[in-house]
Amino acid sequence: MAEQEIPWREMVAVLHRRRKLILQVFAGGFVTVAIGAWLQAPSYRATATLMVTSDRARVAVSPDADTPAIVNRVTDEDLISEATLLRSEALIREVLEPYQHDGTEEERPGLFSRVASLVTLPLHLPGMLYRTMHDIPWPTSLDWQVQAVAEHLSVAPVSKSNLIQVSYEAANAQWAASFVNELVVRHIERHTRLNQQSEAQRFYESQRQLLGGKFRAAEDALQAFYAREGPESTPEHAAGLRARLGELDTTLASSQTELAEGTARIAFLTSEMHGSPKSIATQSRLAQNPSAQVVKSRVLELGLQRSQLLATYAPTSVKVQDLDRQIADAKRLLNTQKEDVTDTTSAANPAYQALEVDLAQTRAQMAAVQARVEALKSQIGDAHATMAHLDEKAAEQERLQQEVTASKEAYATYSKKVEEARFSSALDESSIVDIAVAEPATVPIRPEKSKKMVVLALGTIMSLMAGVGLAFVRDRLDPAVKSAAEAHGVTGLPILAEVPR
Repeated sequence: MAEQEIPWREMVAVLHRRRKLILQVFAGGFVTVAIGAWLQAPSYRATATLMVTSDRARVAVSPDADTPAIVNRVTDEDLISEATLLRSEALIREVLEPYQHDGTEEERPGLFSRVASLVTLPLHLPGMLYRTMHDIPWPTSLDWQVQAVAEHLSVAPVSKSNLIQVSYEAANAQWAASFVNELVVRHIERHTRLNQQSEAQRFYESQRQLLGGKFRAAEDALQAFYAREGPESTPEHAAGLRARLGELDTTLASSQTELAEGTARIAFLTSEMHGSPKSIATQSRLAQNPSAQVVKSRVLELGLQRSQLLATYAPTSVKVQDLDRQIADAKRLLNTQKEDVTDTTSAANPAYQALEVDLAQTRAQMAAVQARVEALKSQIGDAHATMAHLDEKAAEQERLQQEVTASKEAYATYSKKVEEARFSSALDESSIVDIAVAEPATVPIRPEKSKKMVVLALGTIMSLMAGVGLAFVRDRLDPAVKSAAEAHGVTGLPILAEVPR
């Protein structure tokens, strides 16, 4: 416990010994801060409100001519982007530059600002030395002003809305309002320049003219192809030829079917005619057979001759035997002949005649059908030859047609984009953008709530801490032995007695 109490007693002892130094530093710092707070001029805050909308359509280039202009809703990213642009040093510099060139007096730093600059000057010395060593250009007065203004500029989107508040705090109320309004106006002008579509319109117009020339050249090349290849190379003729070829194929199939049917009919009629007689009997009567009467007469005549020969010759003579043989032959012939025969009257068979007429007609029809089939085959061959020629030129024709179609679509697309860009340029000329001033900044009549008490309290605390710190440093640099504890720490010997001053 004794070892723990020694440092506290030493610290108290140091504060007691250096109380004058502490009081002097504290008094000096407190007085300085008090004077500075008293000299600090009242500050005024001017505020303008901007409203971000989505009234402005965004022109976009797309390969589809029917693609409309895009209108997006306002998002938090849009508000943050606008706020970032409003806080940019480039925009602040653009607002402050005219005051540098035309000699107009903008807000000048007050006495308190100058004193603060002198007080903080030692803090800037390392940076100044660094710039000198590396030959970095020194900031101009405009650079310092831009930096000072940026420190007092506040840009914040309003929560759950599409509003942005732009505030600037300065000692000059008129200057604060003027600066905020000028900043807002410059930002809207910059926004208009960013959305400017005049360059896009010229680009679209040049592209449309170029594509128009390509479209006309593609059409001329296609017409030259049709003129070179003949009218049958046109798509309409090719489509008609394909349809005609389909009709010819259908007709040929039908004619071949009819030919097959006719051939089968001819074969049937022929077989029917072979099985049917050409003529048929119409009347019949019985009559004596003339051949039998002749043979019978011959037999009688031979019998008479044999009788006569028997009167002279013997039955075994050659002549008698010869007559016997003739009589035997005649009788055999007579046995084969009928004494009565049927006399028949015949006429043409009408069924056979009908078959013959039908066969003739069918053969005539099949001859016509065969001729038609041959003609159809010839026409189909010619059509196939023409189609083969068209197919050889189809690649070139398709390429030319694709060029015409692509050029036409691209020309239509850029024609629409030219109109959209023209409309956008009209909006630019009317200053119709996606951001507008909802409430301009007015000259504030009441200063901002003073922070003198806060500054004074902070100055008092910092002055006291500076005095205490300086007291410890001064006591540490003093080589004298100032207490029994310090003597014990230096010599390591026990303290027998202490003589007060």
